[in-house]
This record gives sequence, C-alpha cells and structure tokens, in this order.
Amino acid sequence: MSKVLATHFPRTISQYTPAMEFAADVVDGVHIVSLGAPAADDADGILDDASATNSATSYTSADWATTFDGSSTSLTTTAGKMDATYGRCLIAQGTAGSNHVITITGRDYLGQIMVENMTLSGTLLIYGNKAFKYVDTVAVAAGAASDTFDLGWTDKLGLPYMAEHLLTLTEDNVRIAVDPVGLPFFVNGTDYAAGTNMFLTAPVSGYIQGLDSTVTVLTSGANTTTVELGGTAVVGLSHVIATASAVGAQDSSAPTDIEADTSKVAQYDDIEVVLDGTPTAGAITGVVTIHPVVFTVGDTTATATATTNDQRGTVQPYTACDGSVSYEVRYTCNTSNLHGTSQFKG
Repeated sequence: MSKVLATHFPRTISQYTPAMEFAADVVDGVHIVSLGAPAADDADGILDDASATNSATSYTSADWATTFDGSSTSLTTTAGKMDATYGRCLIAQGTAGSNHVITITGRDYLGQIMVENMTLSGTLLIYGNKAFKYVDTVAVAAGAASDTFDLGWTDKLGLPYMAEHLLTLTEDNVRIAVDPVGLPFFVNGTDYAAGTNMFLTAPVSGYIQGLDSTVTVLTSGANTTTVELGGTAVVGLSHVIATASAVGAQDSSAPTDIEADTSKVAQYDDIEVVLDGTPTAGAITGVVTIHPVVFTVGDTTATATATTNDQRGTVQPYTACDGSVSYEVRYTCNTSNLHGTSQFKG
C-alpha cells in the first residue's frame, strides 16, 4: 500500500497537530522534502514606500503591491500568498528616522494564524524569522513622524516539520556541502600592536556565522576585532579584547542577522579580520566560521512570541532563489512534536 502524503493545506483551516509524533514521510526521524523553485527575493514585494508616522496605521490586501496582489505581475495568483510551499521569511526596511514596530499577521502553511513583530531601525535591513505562507494584515505602531518603509520576502524558506539537524541539501540535483568550515588565524605581538589586519581566503561559499578569539599573550590596551567582506563590515560580528586580558581569555560573536548579505562570502574571496590598532602589546589566535547553508532549527520555546524563531525551522541556501533553481533538503526531525509548538497568534 502506498503512503498517503498531505498536499492540500487550506488557508482557513488549521491542520496543526499538537505533539504530533508520526507522519508517513518521516522515516526513522528523517524527512526529505522538495522546496520547489521559489521566485527571487523582493525587499518591497509586499509594501513599497508605505507610510510610517506618529500615528498607528494598518494595511490589508487592498494595499499590497502589484507583486503580491494576485494580479498578473504577482508572486502567486492569490493575493497575499507566498510561492514557497512551506512559506518564506520577510524583510523590512525603513527610512532614516524610522523606529516603528511592524506587526505582521498571517498564516503558516498549516493554516495556523501567526504573528511576527519587526522593529524598524533607520535604514537597516530587518530580517524576519517566521516563515509566512500568507500575509493578511500589517499594522504599524506610532513612532517617528514622516517615515516610510518597505516590506517583502527573502530567500529563507520554511520547512514542514520541526527541524533538528541538516543532513544534505541539493540545488538542481547537485549536492551542496552543509558542514561549517573554520578558518584559523594568528596575530603576533608586532601585528597586534600595529593593528595589522589579517586576510583569509574563503575555502567555500557561504555565510560567515562566527568570530572566536583567544588571547595568547597578555594584552595591553583594548582592541576591537571585526570582520569585513569587500570593505563592508559583517553587521554585529565584532568583540572587544579588553586591556590586560589574560592568556587564555576567550571571546565570541555572531552576526546580528545570520542571513544578511553582509555575511555572504563567495568561494576564494578575501575575508579581512580588522584590528583597531590601539593596543601596545599582546597576541591573539582565532577562528572565523563559515556555514555553507543557513539552517535554523525549530524553535523550542515552550510558548511562542511575536519575536521567536520559526517553530519548525528554516533553511537559506547560498544560491539565491530565482524561480528556476530547485532545492531539496534532508534533515532530522523532532519526532515528539513534528509540527512544533503552536504559533503566536497575538
């Protein structure tokens, strides 16, 4: 007898099953899923230059951009619907003074109502963590006056079951490396005191996800260590090595947004470890870590909130979505709770 697999997920009927332990397409705790060939990301595909002021504002499907309204130029033929089978994450960007909290209400692929908050911060790109299948409304809280913002979707794709560990990823039937790669570096006393930057070569394409350092010679004078790609700093990836840090003192940092373009590096590109040049003595050793794929496990928070990660997890391949590249993921699942915790509904 052949297995019957779910393929129909109505928008208005929740198929969420609490503490779900079995599914026909999860075998020995492993699931293989095709994520199709989603269209390219679009940073203003939902709302383009929407108003954000000192008064609260709301937007509905009547306000969606022509790339999201179900028209002939829309992402799908249904207004407010994402093309990725299990949803995809959102991205927002405001103007210089923006500080507004944006509340997105929609549904996941199972039909659960879901709510996510994204807080604008000037012109920074704000990356969402929850994979929306549908967007129903967008509410903008009062904040700075006379701002606008964009809202769209990214290449970070949703998964059908609560993810624990990525096993394989294929792009157009070609298997892609998924294991992280560490690039060690050493800064001797002369270079450390002079603030001489270190250059590393990326052995694989991927996303820089970590900077770790250990003091090998007692430091004199504080030093801020950062990482740059093509002269642009990886946002959030920096830490301070304090004055008189003892031998063996360790520090670590990770990007503010792990999927941001500022952390994306191509194979054989230069990675620059930047020292600020203020110390007079000391030496450090360290590691820069590259992940070929951004894989986020299902959020295990007992009660979801408007800012927790996706309950089932997400994956963002290195090769950008463009409507033709197809992806297949093989990963282990939490077989005690396949659908994850219930979504935050506001």
